[in-house]
Amino acid sequence: MVVVGDLLLDLVAEVREPLARGTDTGANIGARAGGSSASVAVRLAGLGVETHFVGRVGRDVIGRFLAEDLERRGVTHHLAEDPSLETGKVVVLVEADGERTMITDRGASGNLRPQDLPQDLFGAGRHLHLAGYGFSSEGSRDANFEALRRACQAGMTVSVDPSSVAALEAIEPARFLEWTEGADILFPNLEEGALLADSRDPDAIVGTLRERYPDVVLKLGPQGAVHASGDGEPLRLPAAPTEVADTTGAGDALCAGFLAAWLSGDAPAAALQRGLDLAARCVGEIGGR
Repeated sequence: MVVVGDLLLDLVAEVREPLARGTDTGANIGARAGGSSASVAVRLAGLGVETHFVGRVGRDVIGRFLAEDLERRGVTHHLAEDPSLETGKVVVLVEADGERTMITDRGASGNLRPQDLPQDLFGAGRHLHLAGYGFSSEGSRDANFEALRRACQAGMTVSVDPSSVAALEAIEPARFLEWTEGADILFPNLEEGALLADSRDPDAIVGTLRERYPDVVLKLGPQGAVHASGDGEPLRLPAAPTEVADTTGAGDALCAGFLAAWLSGDAPAAALQRGLDLAARCVGEIGGR
């Protein structure tokens, strides 16, 4: 498994009272390793999947901390050091209902270069996972294009998570679809799927996206997820019941659980259930990992 994308520091603020704009609001604040793609890599490694992560960090103590965290969690990393940009950071506001708002500075991650991709990682029998954030920045877009080109050339399977409505709007949905069409699996959430398919009906979304991607996994948050593949009827499963503490990283966890099962040859229902179970574990804890 090869994962390409962001490795960031999450500054998580648990806000348990209404935000008081212009003055002080109490919160519990902690620093945690983050980044959507890196979180997928960590989850995969935790499930026993041999995982390589490719990204870019600054020449700073945060970059070293994040690299060491990947090593502790069993991920083999291939991190380029940016000589001018700091390691990226995200301020995550987690409110009482578990909903999170992210304020992001991708820093060095937004400057990932094609030459940062080790050639020997791309080979038959491997899988490539990309996040939409990498396409949203001109600085890292060429690296994503190159990763897709190499994966296709090597006969690898590919999955893409659109990642963010804001990222899709920044590049325009039609361009994202054009750039990623042909990937084996697309992992949108409902809002991203609605933007890409011009519909808010889950069945209509997966039907439209199936015209471009062989497999579509539509993440529906507390309503579970839908998987569509081939010409069969879409499969919909409910979310696993859990008390929500923080929704950060739930979509990444679902991707990792599904991919680990899918790559091992499990049936779609089993793969989707594994993803939902891992997402439920994720939302029960503070932090994306």
